[in-house]
Amino acid sequence: SFSGLLSWLKEYKENSDIVTESSTWQEQILENEEAIALSKKDKTIQHVEIFSYASQDSHEDVEEAGALQRNHTSVISANPTEAANSAGLPPEDESLLTECFEMPAEQTPSSQSAQVVNDAEVTGEKENHSEDKTSEEETNDYVPIATDTIEQPKKNRITYSQIIKEGKRFNIDLVSKLLYSRGLLIDLLIKSNVSRYAEFKNITRILAFREGRVEQVPCSRADVFNSKQLTMVEKRMLMKFLTFCMEFEEHPDEYKAYEDVTFSEYLKTQKLTPNLQYFVLHSIAMTSESTSSTIDGLQATKNFLHCLGRYGNTPFLFPLYGQGELPQCFCRYLNSI
Repeated sequence: SFSGLLSWLKEYKENSDIVTESSTWQEQILENEEAIALSKKDKTIQHVEIFSYASQDSHEDVEEAGALQRNHTSVISANPTEAANSAGLPPEDESLLTECFEMPAEQTPSSQSAQVVNDAEVTGEKENHSEDKTSEEETNDYVPIATDTIEQPKKNRITYSQIIKEGKRFNIDLVSKLLYSRGLLIDLLIKSNVSRYAEFKNITRILAFREGRVEQVPCSRADVFNSKQLTMVEKRMLMKFLTFCMEFEEHPDEYKAYEDVTFSEYLKTQKLTPNLQYFVLHSIAMTSESTSSTIDGLQATKNFLHCLGRYGNTPFLFPLYGQGELPQCFCRYLNSI
């Protein structure tokens, strides 16, 4: 406490030895100030920091850089004719006087001092000119930097504290899984009225990454004809194949010979372009390229097309609050019975 500190200072002042200070340090102590020596360590005081605010520079002797001291007695007229006229010399002597001013060996002490002053003024002007030039160069160099900063705005990095602060604005599902809109689970939720306690979000589009580009997969008939990634021939090929997949069970002759091969090999026999084969295999059927058979691929493609249009352009739904919300929906339903 403050009272304890005052008592300690009083006790320390009575018991401390007189420490001899140097004359330079004693001169900096004012009349109304008193020095307290901290040469001995005391366990009751901790975390002591020493700050010195005494100014070490005397402002009286400070001079401005580049200042010139001109002696007025040594300054003479720069025009020799004026000096000759003031001295009352004839014109012939004026020419001689002019020549004397031009000869450096015959200069008088007064003219030498004037020349020193003039040279100092010239050098001062050169220095000022060079300083102005360097300042202009610095400003010219600074202008592109300013434009660069305007053209390239700073990207704000997201920190962990910001994520915690904005945590209510997003959800991260640790076990994320998409549900088919006509799947068994959705049908069970609808028939049991548990869907009243659940909220779902429709997946708006399906993207595929191929050859370094992210492309949207055309799912419905409208997406196929509005797609700018497919040519007219590819659009006709894709629509013909998707129409066949919807009714492939009624045409067994089209796939009976390929039941023992993989679905990827079967797609190559249907005269589909590599772009269409990639879309059908990885984004529509979503089957393995090496293990899925032809029947599995056709059935997966049919299921994909069968779920289209029920709740949106894609066949997938996602629980708004994650998969962990579904068991809670069943619990709420059982409590309400």
